[in-house]
Amino acid sequence: MPDHRSLHGQRPPLWLVLLIIIMGMMSGYWGYRQLGRFVERHRRELINILQIPNARVPSYSAIAFGAAKPIRRVMVNLDYEKLQIVFNEWSKQYSVIPSNEWISLDGKSLKNTVSNYDRVA
Repeated sequence: MPDHRSLHGQRPPLWLVLLIIIMGMMSGYWGYRQLGRFVERHRRELINILQIPNARVPSYSAIAFGAAKPIRRVMVNLDYEKLQIVFNEWSKQYSVIPSNEWISLDGKSLKNTVSNYDRVA
């Protein structure tokens, strides 16, 4: 993916910002501010798991963590069609499942096979 930010504005790296945007959206956080909240809420885990140097995570706010709105800047200039193609190609290497191993499930049917499904253990 091309990085449209100026050389000075390429902290944190594009792959990190894109990964956090995708993770946030998969977790139900939509929009710049909500993605900023996702980063704030999961900051320590993101730093540890992704081994982010200097503990500098992307943010929405220019004030938060010394960053300059990299989430918004990346999202404004992003070619979403190209990102979808690149992401799908990348994810194919991790989702190689033979068609005879796929199982289709219906939650309503599963619910009827278990008694006390709504009871907390």
